[in-house]
Amino acid sequence: MSASFRKPVIRASLLAVAFTAALTAGSVSAQTTVKFGLAAMSTSFTTSLIGGTSPEIYAKHGIKLEFTDFRGNTNNCIAGILSGAVDVCQVGSTSVTDAIQEGGNFRAVAVVTKPLGEIVLGRKQVARLGGVNEKSPLVDRVKALKGLRLTSSGQGTPHYLALDALMQIGGLNASDLKFRPLFDPVAMMESIRNDQIDGSLWTVGTLGNILADGTAVSWINMAAGEAPTVSPMPYTMVIAMNPYIEKNTPTMVRLRAAMGDAAADLLAKPDKHSADIKAKFFPQMDQTAWNNGWKFIPTGFFPGATVPKSAWDYMLKLQAASTKKTYDKATYERALIPEAQMK
Repeated sequence: MSASFRKPVIRASLLAVAFTAALTAGSVSAQTTVKFGLAAMSTSFTTSLIGGTSPEIYAKHGIKLEFTDFRGNTNNCIAGILSGAVDVCQVGSTSVTDAIQEGGNFRAVAVVTKPLGEIVLGRKQVARLGGVNEKSPLVDRVKALKGLRLTSSGQGTPHYLALDALMQIGGLNASDLKFRPLFDPVAMMESIRNDQIDGSLWTVGTLGNILADGTAVSWINMAAGEAPTVSPMPYTMVIAMNPYIEKNTPTMVRLRAAMGDAAADLLAKPDKHSADIKAKFFPQMDQTAWNNGWKFIPTGFFPGATVPKSAWDYMLKLQAASTKKTYDKATYERALIPEAQMK
């Protein structure tokens, strides 16, 4: 090849490389910032938090997440999207269906979490159960809960709904407990230590410090699949106002796709995400306690951030039995954008 011929080829190649680089830079810089509300800072929000530790997963879909933590207050999170303080919010599934049934003008754009609840009982309390222990058959462990002082989130929440369904395995229901709502995991742990309550149901791993030091035992772990009848229930989802969805449909579709990719990457690289998520969002947590809880997290998310109709209908059935309300306005087809429905 002559020198005179090589120069145009080289120039053309350089131009092609420069053009490709410009396209790549343009696609990365053309990200849409989504103001993302979190009802709580919890490992059940891991695939969303990955947007803060591995932002490149979301950037591939042109999405950048800007978090607001509503510190366990679902109502404030919903108020946040009503006021425009956030574009979307990840909250408990039953809060969504209740609000939609009552006329809330929003839909779910992604269905994220499967049941990740774990019942933790204090060792002192277990010693009073007449020989039933954490290794006993599930039905015996459920029956042993009758009359115990148990805390969790209040009636109508996913935790409470799962608890009620779990109690039915032993022919009981949540009314057979001495139940009271409590939303602070630190208060839960200290109350168990001081024998003020017998146990709590909360997100797996959150009460890990009292498991790690031997104060308590894991009694029933729904995240580990110990209650398969409860496993299909959607636990958390991401919602947005319908006017916002209609105005930003491509963005919402890309957000759901990014959340699906985050769930897949979590399964593929659990150790990486464990280290990243803990360091950024949960640095104060005991490492042993974190590890014990984390092992159940990667499988706790719906593939593709979509949910099958059967799982949605199961949740509505449980909810209707608990609240004595109908949910005809919160059906699968009406409450979810089409892209969040599993085809």
